[in-house]
Amino acid sequence: MTSLAPFALVQLFAWSPILEPAPGIAHWWWALSIPMALFVAMAYKATRVKEMSEYWGATIKMMVQILAVMVGIAVGLALLIQVVLPLLPAE
Repeated sequence: MTSLAPFALVQLFAWSPILEPAPGIAHWWWALSIPMALFVAMAYKATRVKEMSEYWGATIKMMVQILAVMVGIAVGLALLIQVVLPLLPAE
């Protein structure tokens, strides 16, 4: 009788995160934008803030700005696709 362990190991290493979403988190992918915005803001503000006492306030402010712009772009694209594009002639 053969073992299926090598096959399972190959399947584990064959997962490509770029082409296939992570199992179990595919429905919540948008929630990952919150820590991404936080880490981008932390890295940027770590090099730009003159006083460390201003660091967390500036970081949170920038994170909220990043998320607001992302939501604004998503709403704008949704309106463009669902409202404006159907009004254009199909010819």
